[in-house]
Amino acid sequence: MRLTSYPAVMTRDSTRPNRQRGEEHGTFVVGYLRPSTRWQLCGIWNWVTNSVSSLNNGVISIFGGSPLLPDDYVCTQEYSIELLSVDPLVIYVNGFVKDHEINHLVHKTKDNFTPSYVYDYKTENNKIASEVNSTWRSSTSAMVSKKDPVSRCLAKRLKSLMGNLQHPDTERLQLVKYVGGERFRMHNDYLPVHLEAKHPDGSTKKYNRLVSSFIYIGDDCTGGETYFPDIKGVGPGADGDKFSRTEDGMGLLVKPKKGNAVIWHNVHQNGTGDDRMAHAGLPVLNGTKIGMNLFGIYYPDEPLVGGSEVPSI
Repeated sequence: MRLTSYPAVMTRDSTRPNRQRGEEHGTFVVGYLRPSTRWQLCGIWNWVTNSVSSLNNGVISIFGGSPLLPDDYVCTQEYSIELLSVDPLVIYVNGFVKDHEINHLVHKTKDNFTPSYVYDYKTENNKIASEVNSTWRSSTSAMVSKKDPVSRCLAKRLKSLMGNLQHPDTERLQLVKYVGGERFRMHNDYLPVHLEAKHPDGSTKKYNRLVSSFIYIGDDCTGGETYFPDIKGVGPGADGDKFSRTEDGMGLLVKPKKGNAVIWHNVHQNGTGDDRMAHAGLPVLNGTKIGMNLFGIYYPDEPLVGGSEVPSI
């Protein structure tokens, strides 16, 4: 079963300059469709449901104990944020995930990592095929059940942070692991076509990704920065242990820092994808980098702000 990674979107535009350092291939960007466009979608399509009930204190007792979670585990909302960019919106979150939550997720998934998949979506026949493409994405991945208490807590935490933006649900939590030399080349996270969320009553509703979050849970490595070439770099006085800028000052580099996260907005106000959020996971030079993907969704037939959908948190 190919439960190995979430969809991300890529398409080659050979007319644009190379934007990943040290690469000799064209940059992959998205935001428009051409007859010959090939979209790469990593991972398996995990239909999003709205059946997740509210996360209450003591949820651990519902799903059984964990050797790495305290018996009185409570989902708290304790973190601080730093704005890295206003337009487009990029937020850095300090302390987004706690050590005991990290230990629990690593323990739960330690035997489940398999090569990350990519999906190739061809507009000419509207078909999607899955494949391992280690040249493009060389990590390994593991999925986490939406019933897992920490997974549910992180979804609640992300939706709480999103505030008044429409945010009815999240996709499933995915862990990704990178070792020496592994990377994820330039891509976008919003989808070229809307997916369908399946409701408990059997009805469906189209959705797309509103925000992406990449949460760092293992930083025993060098390299492995999350690279945003179109985001103006932070100032020279910024915390170099967490983020930095490229030599020309125009690219943002977010460094792996255990427990912290980078969160960004994928779409414009009209719901179209924001090309400026193209990003890459740069090669890990030494050691191991472990992160998590968690995507917040929206419904395109609802306003992005103040939608009528009630968040399922």
